[in-house]
Amino acid sequence: MPKREPMLRNAAEKLGLTVPEAAVLSSLGQTSLYKAIKEGRLRTRKYGTRTIITRADLASFLENLPDGIKQPER
Repeated sequence: MPKREPMLRNAAEKLGLTVPEAAVLSSLGQTSLYKAIKEGRLRTRKYGTRTIITRADLASFLENLPDGIKQPER
C-alpha cells in the first residue's frame, strides 16, 4: 500500500480544496473557515455532499481580510 503524502503537499496541487485542506493552506482554523462560510464571506461549491473551496475563492477571501496595520486614533 502506498504511503499517504502530507495533506499540504496534496492540497498544493488541487484546484478544489476541502475545508481541512483550506485551513492548512491558509493557516486559519477550520472553525474560522466554517464561520466565514456561514456568514457568506467565503464562497463554497457543492458536488453531491462534498463542500469544495476553490483556490481562487480562498485567495480572494484572504485578500479581503482587514489589514493588520493598526490605524492611529483620532
